[in-house]
Amino acid sequence: DTLRSPPPEHDSMKRANLSAIAVTTVFYVTLGCIGYAAFGNSAPGNFLTGFGFYEPYWLIDIGNICIVIHLVGAYQ
Repeated sequence: DTLRSPPPEHDSMKRANLSAIAVTTVFYVTLGCIGYAAFGNSAPGNFLTGFGFYEPYWLIDIGNICIVIHLVGAYQ
């Protein structure tokens, strides 16, 4: 009778989700600030094609799809 029971699962999951979203948001905002500091307003809209890498187009499309899947999965 000396041990407390653990908190309910929904409280633990809520805390874990909030901290995961906070860490991910801080990470992406930090990367955005570093990118802006490095390139300023001359940063290309699409980093995969902005520095002269245009061929092969299918590889760039796959890279863009992977980025979208990664970001959607991070914030689902």
